[in-house]
Amino acid sequence: MDLKEITQLNQILKTVATYTHSQRAADALQATSNQTDLATVKHQLTLTAEAHRLLAHNVLFTYFDLDQLTALQTKLDQGLLLNATQLGLISEFLTNLQRLKTTLHTHQELAPHLDEALQPASHLGGLQEQLAHVIVHGKIADDATPKLAEIRRQMAKQRQQVQAALTQFVQKHAHSVRSTRLITRNDRVSVQLKASEKHRFSGQIIDQSATGSTVFFEPATVAKKSAVLAGLVADESAEVYQLLVTLTGDVLNSWDDLTKNQDLLSQFDQIMARGQYGLETASRIPELNTDQHIKIVAGRHPLLKDAVPLDVELNSQQGLMITGANSGGKTVVLKTIALFALMVQVGLELPAAAGTQMAVFNQFWVDIGDNQSITAQLSTFAAEMTTLVDMTDHIQANALVLLDEIGSGTDPEEGSALSIAIIEYLRQQHATIIATTHFSAIKAYAVDCPTFMTATMAFDPQTLQPTYRLLLHQVGDSEAIWLAERLGLAQPIIAAARQRLAEKKASES
Repeated sequence: MDLKEITQLNQILKTVATYTHSQRAADALQATSNQTDLATVKHQLTLTAEAHRLLAHNVLFTYFDLDQLTALQTKLDQGLLLNATQLGLISEFLTNLQRLKTTLHTHQELAPHLDEALQPASHLGGLQEQLAHVIVHGKIADDATPKLAEIRRQMAKQRQQVQAALTQFVQKHAHSVRSTRLITRNDRVSVQLKASEKHRFSGQIIDQSATGSTVFFEPATVAKKSAVLAGLVADESAEVYQLLVTLTGDVLNSWDDLTKNQDLLSQFDQIMARGQYGLETASRIPELNTDQHIKIVAGRHPLLKDAVPLDVELNSQQGLMITGANSGGKTVVLKTIALFALMVQVGLELPAAAGTQMAVFNQFWVDIGDNQSITAQLSTFAAEMTTLVDMTDHIQANALVLLDEIGSGTDPEEGSALSIAIIEYLRQQHATIIATTHFSAIKAYAVDCPTFMTATMAFDPQTLQPTYRLLLHQVGDSEAIWLAERLGLAQPIIAAARQRLAEKKASES
């Protein structure tokens, strides 16, 4: 099982991705890998905190959908020309980038590092200016070139003459037309003539209605003017084509820089999404270290509603052995610590109070949950040992190791002995170990081990219900009989079990 899935970091990243503005940024964010270099982690968290600060001050940004550039890349790869609408997207992209940089620079005091992060963006001022001049609202501007301006001026004049001549024809032969409205068919403006009247006039039939009762007719008196207009339309198409060829070439020449800008904007979008998540969850940056010191103050698991705040501190290479009943919250504590460690390494702030400190680990190792493999024909214990063999073979210094009920799939005495030996080996490799157990021998080992701190999950003494608070420097019972009773096991069985347990304790004492 993937580490992100085990710790539920994948769910956190999925939520953060909903704050992005393109699928490209969302996919990249969810695929974020954890960084192990302290300086890199600090830098990413600084960017996240600045984004959080900008959003808290209601600084607004407009975003361009970066997926549209990806679609243009496909067209360019096929050697096709970009049309005016597509070139307009390039113009919008560059304009959006400039606006983002301007907004960031205006609020530089709130986000100096974010402002600096967008500085490498290529200006491409010449391309942006050319596109803005030629493309207006996704169309070729009339004044894109002097020649185009003149052609379109003549076209407008000629079109007026054609329409005037056709209007005159309609007014003169009102009884022969179906409607006074002029219709464009096959790029020619025509009148709606009754089919029965078509032989009365010289001219050209351009098209006819579906029923055949109406023909779209160009009178001979208009044909010459229409031919001139058609010639101007062809000239316009040629001039527009040349503009598209030139601009597509300019875009191709700048495509590497455009792609780099696209990557920068994707990164910016992801950082702002991380900041939005921090704002929504009231999170903050912890103090970072590389000496395996963990201190969580009022930490709240971000996926749990009404989560009981977690307070725990582990010094360098100090382990934590969590005991207590099933359903008491041991695994939640273990996962919360691991999740927090991973969150900072993907640039996310932590939902915890001031004073929280988190180590930046080089490795994460997890042995958690039911590892039974049917396809590999491995028992729970054999599958767990396979994980632990890999762990012990490849463990490195500055690793965080999570062990949930280690050795529980076999005989308690053998399982405990093997588990303690594995834990001892991992300690010698300077790993930070957070483990849960029900085994008395492992509990006793943790009590005697100078680098382990024991903890248990609190229960209400009146109701015997779990409170999900972590109590440090204590060892708790497994409360198996309590849980069985809570789940509805018959009272005679519960009573018999309690009797046997009382007898066993009495004999041992």
